[in-house]
Amino acid sequence: MDLGPTSRAVADNIRRLREARGLSLRALSADLKRRGHNLSADAINKIENGRTPEPGAEPPTNVRRIDVDDLTALAAALGVNPNALLLPHTGTGSISLTGAGTVDATFVWAWAEGRRPLTVPEGDDGTASADFQRYARPLGIRRYDRSPASRALHFEDSGGHGYYRRDKDGRLYEVGSGEPVEFDEHGNHDD
Repeated sequence: MDLGPTSRAVADNIRRLREARGLSLRALSADLKRRGHNLSADAINKIENGRTPEPGAEPPTNVRRIDVDDLTALAAALGVNPNALLLPHTGTGSISLTGAGTVDATFVWAWAEGRRPLTVPEGDDGTASADFQRYARPLGIRRYDRSPASRALHFEDSGGHGYYRRDKDGRLYEVGSGEPVEFDEHGNHDD
């Protein structure tokens, strides 16, 4: 089975985190079962077999791909966010990313955390970041910068009321009035 760089990173990270937590394959499988997700020790072993082979070693043939439900359940069981499984465990250098090629690790992590687009066109006026926030993050947790495009998105998101800031208490406040801002369950501003 031919695995891409993201599948290999997932396999590497599951093995790394399982061993760091001192869990056997059976113990991790039992924890997943308690959480309502059945994944046998053999299945976890086959996922881990997809890890990056040592230089000169033949890659294992007994490999299993992971689906998104497995990934989410494993992240919860291992006490990490899904990004900690999806991306190589490095914050420096470059990362090979399926569908994107080789990208600076800091950009990949910022993208995965929803802070910025993976790539920004040269000469961009902030539109790429504003569009990324619009489509990648729900209303109420979007990040805005000082670019005109981001300010326009912020104004649009606020229903024309103004800009918000998050105070030390974690609540959003309208900058102009200082009034707390609430969103309903659909992300709409409560006038």
